[in-house]
Amino acid sequence: MGFTGHIKALYYNITQTLFVCYNSISFCLFYAIKNKAILVGINLRRIPFYRALSFAIVVLVGAFLIYCCNKSRDNNVKKIIKVGILFPTSGSLADKGRDSVSGATLAIEEVNAAGGIRSLGGAVMEPVYGDTEGNPDKGAEETERLINKQGVVAIIGTYQSSVTKVATQVAERLETPFIVSTSLADIITERGFRYTFRIQPKAEFYARDQARFLKGLYDDCGYKVKRVALLHENTDFGTSTALAQKKILPEHGIKVLGCISYSAKDARDLTKEVSKALALRPDAIVAVTYINDSILIRRAMLSLNADIPFLDTAGGTVSPEYVKTLGRLADGTLTSSEYSKYAHGAKELNDRFLKRFGVDITGDSAYAYQAILVLKDALERAGTLDKKRLRDAIAATDMPRGINMILPAERLRFNVNGENEFGQLFICQIQKGELVPVWPKEFSVTKIISKW
Repeated sequence: MGFTGHIKALYYNITQTLFVCYNSISFCLFYAIKNKAILVGINLRRIPFYRALSFAIVVLVGAFLIYCCNKSRDNNVKKIIKVGILFPTSGSLADKGRDSVSGATLAIEEVNAAGGIRSLGGAVMEPVYGDTEGNPDKGAEETERLINKQGVVAIIGTYQSSVTKVATQVAERLETPFIVSTSLADIITERGFRYTFRIQPKAEFYARDQARFLKGLYDDCGYKVKRVALLHENTDFGTSTALAQKKILPEHGIKVLGCISYSAKDARDLTKEVSKALALRPDAIVAVTYINDSILIRRAMLSLNADIPFLDTAGGTVSPEYVKTLGRLADGTLTSSEYSKYAHGAKELNDRFLKRFGVDITGDSAYAYQAILVLKDALERAGTLDKKRLRDAIAATDMPRGINMILPAERLRFNVNGENEFGQLFICQIQKGELVPVWPKEFSVTKIISKW
């Protein structure tokens, strides 16, 4: 019997009980009053008040039973916590958006299956989805809809830095926590916003880890990198990352010979841009890409017989489409990566993700998964859906690496700007069609192959 069936049965039992109560009380009152009336010589038929009295008692009993019924029902209905999931699920970046949505969805399902938010009586999370379409204006519009019309307590998003910039502005104005799973432009957390928190390392951290990796290549495989050429797509993602690379690489003794930009959206052939980079005679090309342009760069480098490392910034090269399109030609590619199914302790999560969605987990889905775990942790500590108190709980996050902190870092903690101050990355290499961690040493699972 379902919940509705139980309510109907309970209603029937209450009405039957009330009927019996009414008749019983009426009889008892009638008998008591009749006897007393005989003693004092009063004609009972002229005093109908006993019926009114018995009816009033029945109403009070009924009200009490109905209250108990409603109380029991309320205790059985769990509170719903609406969470905004905002990514590009249509347009040219739909594959990336859906990947992030899958990560957030899996985390929500697992949190709910484990008992929900215990400090809120087992309240369950309900994802409310929004589609940015890869457009900043649409992203701002969806953010406002999720907050004002859907009543979400927080938002996870949005993949693109250009979209995240405006979406977080809206969330800040409406005082709603926004946990940025993926978007690395430094400016996102450098505007003094109180309601913006970022899981993904900022662009400067990507450049820092790329510099450390390149400096260590000589020790790892005998290849020395002193000079690099930068090659990047020209949106906020590529531009902000290239700026960080131009700043950080020289600080580690690596000279930047030049910086070449292009439009990924319109790219059909990048041989000209790759030729310009190679003409600078670098020891490596450091790139910032999306999926289509990453494939074009790799093809151009191979056609020009370039035998130097191609190091991407967790762009198109981490997408399964990159290997699927290039096949064995993808082998040797290096890239920053936020996550890997081959990392220590990652197999169990990847198995659950693969079973649920039919594909392996990626950095984007892992960051979205982690964002939900951060929100869950904050809700438990806040014990309320008040957004200001929830914001304070997120700001106080301090999660050591373990079952609830899956990223390659010692811990997850936000600084005063909402930045994940312990953010760290893998450097992965594609070997035999698989993206495997080769740096840092404490997270690597295989050695670097110097066939670029």
